[in-house]
Amino acid sequence: MDAKGNQSFWNEKWVPIMFEGLEKPPHYEVSNYGRLRSFQSSTSSQINNPNAKPISKAIKGSVIQGYRSLNIRSEGKTLNRYVHKLVAEHFVTRAQPEQTFVIHIDYDKQNNYYKNLRWVTKDEMIAHNRENPSLKNRQLPRQTRNYKLTESKVRIIKKLLLNDKNRLKMIAKQFGITHTQLNRIRSGENWKHVTLD
Repeated sequence: MDAKGNQSFWNEKWVPIMFEGLEKPPHYEVSNYGRLRSFQSSTSSQINNPNAKPISKAIKGSVIQGYRSLNIRSEGKTLNRYVHKLVAEHFVTRAQPEQTFVIHIDYDKQNNYYKNLRWVTKDEMIAHNRENPSLKNRQLPRQTRNYKLTESKVRIIKKLLLNDKNRLKMIAKQFGITHTQLNRIRSGENWKHVTLD
């Protein structure tokens, strides 16, 4: 633990984060453990002594859709960097150039330790996400109170859709739904679980 109370982990390695397009880029670093630190604050002793070692401060960053990120504003620009991508770029080997996506092996978006990250292709990422236990075990509600439609109304709509003579616009108007909603029912995107017996 240093003078600022920053704890270091066993075999933790730090690398500077690069910000292209800035004249005076801010000094931030990321570690192989997925931690961030800032060297932005200067003390009076540092200003008076140009040879003084800069003091770092551990920062958490923010969370965007479950992913930890570093958001900064510098020189009138807002910059966002996802921590898992930063860790992968510096500490995880990419086997092929087509591997442009980074996955969390244990599905935990907050676990940015380098051994938990892997470079993958888009197809590999989709396959990995399909196996996510939190998504696999999620129960989709059959009906909520605010739906305009019920399962019985959807069955009637599906029967009406079987007859080519029925106009989609009229069916949508009859049930108080939009043409888009009707197309989603027809394609099975919405109300897929309702079948005609």
